[in-house]
Amino acid sequence: MSDGVVLRANVHYPTDPETGKPAAGPFPVLLSITPYGKLAPPPAAQLGGGPSPHLIRRGYIEVMVDVRGTGASGGSFEMFGPDQTRDGVELVTWASTLPNANGRVGMFGISYLAINQLFTAAAVGPDSPLKAIFPVMAANDFYRDAAAMGGTPHLRTVSAYGSVYRLLNVINPTLEFVTPGRHPRPRAGGRAAVRQRGRDQRGYFGPLVAEARTGGDAAYDGPFWDTMRPDLVLPEIAANNVAVFLTGGWHDAFQRGAPLNYVGLQNAYTGRQVDAPMQSGQPLTDRVKLLMGPWYHVSDYDGLHLLDLKLRWFDYWLKDDAAAEISGPPFTFQAIGDRRWYLTREYPVPEATPTRLYLAHAGRLDADAPEEQTLAALPYRSRGPISGRSLEQWALGLNSFVTSTAGGRTRHDQDNRRVQRGALTYTTEAFDSPVLIAGPITLTVQATADTTETLWVAHLDDVAPEGVNRPLTMGALLGSHRDLDPDRTWYLPDGTVLRPHHISTRAAVRPVEPGELTRYDIEIFPTAALIAPGHRLRLTLTTYDFPHLVPTAPARQALTGGLYHVHQGGPTPSFLLLPLTDPDSLD
Repeated sequence: MSDGVVLRANVHYPTDPETGKPAAGPFPVLLSITPYGKLAPPPAAQLGGGPSPHLIRRGYIEVMVDVRGTGASGGSFEMFGPDQTRDGVELVTWASTLPNANGRVGMFGISYLAINQLFTAAAVGPDSPLKAIFPVMAANDFYRDAAAMGGTPHLRTVSAYGSVYRLLNVINPTLEFVTPGRHPRPRAGGRAAVRQRGRDQRGYFGPLVAEARTGGDAAYDGPFWDTMRPDLVLPEIAANNVAVFLTGGWHDAFQRGAPLNYVGLQNAYTGRQVDAPMQSGQPLTDRVKLLMGPWYHVSDYDGLHLLDLKLRWFDYWLKDDAAAEISGPPFTFQAIGDRRWYLTREYPVPEATPTRLYLAHAGRLDADAPEEQTLAALPYRSRGPISGRSLEQWALGLNSFVTSTAGGRTRHDQDNRRVQRGALTYTTEAFDSPVLIAGPITLTVQATADTTETLWVAHLDDVAPEGVNRPLTMGALLGSHRDLDPDRTWYLPDGTVLRPHHISTRAAVRPVEPGELTRYDIEIFPTAALIAPGHRLRLTLTTYDFPHLVPTAPARQALTGGLYHVHQGGPTPSFLLLPLTDPDSLD
């Protein structure tokens, strides 16, 4: 690299199947920059390790590079940041000049590799060899997507991620020393350097978690998290004319981020405000597409041949193959509980009408607001039964992936009734026809509390006639983070909050006033789900998501002993805003 740090790469070339010698080119280059180890074993390989023979055999040079400070590469690690972005730009230029390369470069990969693609695509400039990328499960705003939910840190998630990260960075370089059938090629420093790499990772993640736990700057949105926010660089990707095929999952750790990346890029390409919701009928570019399905972060995509989709995308943009064009509406999704694929143009989905369902007495979720106001008491609890879906989501779906690849099926994330103990629940009447939920969801709670802090956690479930509660999605909000950013919040014409964006900087948070009626607009992460006839929707409102949401030490002290009273009906009703439509209204 330009600063003298050495990054290690594996370069895989197409070969002639008859002779085994390098095939005649030139070929485009597909570049992946991974922190998980370019020799990662399964299932870690699902996060971006090892070559893709399916693509290489079809005429692509593939380059796998260890991120600086990881695997066999030198330098010091930090999550993203200017050094890694500069590395990405230099690697794109280097890859385009490899022997037998045709000068065009694409990037692909999942998770960290996907986010890295967005930062690199924004920094390469308008005349770069980088022409197209295929980011799978990428964040839009790491703080709001994964590190915290509504201002409450996901401390155990971050800590577990750091532990897995350290393990992979110790294992993978060691594998490179002892690859069967090859002569080991010791890296600079040998195994001592590998052990040091693990200590370096611990030195990065340990202080980060400790700082968030004690209420330090890492617990709030700010400069540290700005280096992990692709939403800030989406206009530059459009300015550089890089084609982007986004893939996300309704159960993914970044389920919130994928649709927002699509909105931001489509808006940026057509000169609209990046943070604004798309408008029905607005101009669209064929350079930005989004595919969403009911998938966790690590997934087999229910048998979808994602590699073939990547192949078509790169054949079109890197080989000028007109027959590979992916035509039709640019947003394709599959809903939870439905095998059909839906096609639409904009997000929010214009066919889905934002519909109010009011929290009512006796646990009802009604289309009409009750005239008489009633109160429902909710005592603060710091922990309780584990939500299976939440556990699986923040474990990146690894259990589901391992189980499904072995021919089994996970069950612990199929029924959410356990989290209803000690919670408030609100349920609709049974639907008499199929209904599709598709898009952003907001829960507006009007409530009083006797403490200076509150914590609201909302689960949305599909209730089958036999009583099974299939979890769909969830959201949370720490009361002191309730203030909205009016420039980034999405509103309906009547002022109703369609998708809240809270200001979570340290300077913006403010205590709850005990006894004062307070409004909380809770962002429930977006989803798409088919509700079958005879099924009902259930909202579960509680104060914990154990063991994932861990308030900071000061917040825990302020939360202890709290009692909340939720307003149901009357002049200040609490309500759920859902995007609902007839599934047949979409293509």
